[in-house]
Amino acid sequence: MSNVQDASVTGASSRTPQRILLVDDDELELELMADRLKSLGFETHTVSDGSAALELLKTQSFPVVITDWQMPRMDGIRLTENLRNQGDSDTYIIMLTVLDDHSSHERGYFAGVDDYLSKRAPDAKIVAGIRAGFRAVEMRQALHAVRQQQGAGLVSDVASGVLADRMRAELKRAARYGRNLSILAMELQSQSGEPVAADTMARAVSVVSDSIRIDIDFATRYRGHDGKQRIAVVLPETNGVAAAGVGVRLSATLAARLLTPLESFTARVGCASFTPEQETGSSQHISANIEALLREAEAGARIAPTTVPTQRRTEVL
Repeated sequence: MSNVQDASVTGASSRTPQRILLVDDDELELELMADRLKSLGFETHTVSDGSAALELLKTQSFPVVITDWQMPRMDGIRLTENLRNQGDSDTYIIMLTVLDDHSSHERGYFAGVDDYLSKRAPDAKIVAGIRAGFRAVEMRQALHAVRQQQGAGLVSDVASGVLADRMRAELKRAARYGRNLSILAMELQSQSGEPVAADTMARAVSVVSDSIRIDIDFATRYRGHDGKQRIAVVLPETNGVAAAGVGVRLSATLAARLLTPLESFTARVGCASFTPEQETGSSQHISANIEALLREAEAGARIAPTTVPTQRRTEVL
């Protein structure tokens, strides 16, 4: 190992312990990778399958988990899904893979995987990926603290506020770079039939925010034209089919995290997607697209708990 690579590790932030959990069923690969990580300055612990990793994570904290994809008892995807469904949104999960398949990577991302690394990647790339993971964990923890201080926050209207501003920016970006954009509209329903309380909606937004991609996706409460409060989730660079998969995962997460001995909730999710064919026009036209996307997503939420849309193309007016 070069001194330059070692220095890059020791220069990492010390605020978060540099502890890594390494998961791989191949004993030789596990030993080789563990030796590499330890030589690069990381405190590395190893387990041989996803089930063992889940058990260890119940009693010990590891900001970064590096897991093999293909394992017999519980593979890396199932390990990730279990962690996310249990409410663990802070842990940074890196998938080790020899595959270079974008569709497989997409499946991992929407299960909650944060990044991919090749087992044969050079040390410099491994160090960079792990350091990015520790920085992301620190940012997530800082965001939790901010949310606790600020409380529930304000509810945006469709045509104004933080939701409209964010969607306007994402629509322009999608049109400029020719990329997909999707939005989810989530409605909470209580089993008792009582209106969902404001504090429950605030907790739901926090759960959703913790379960989506940091610094990419966006979630907030908003008030629709019918006066009903919903949660909007903006998913840049995401087509309708992938967004529907995110909706399924978020529905299950909300139902599990909001469950109490006295009440349970169902999250109904609708999805609308946008694929630009030309540059955006005036602010009035952009606002029309924002409202059209939200109305379509809201309609989907009214039809079924989770709506899987067919892919469509929408021109920017």
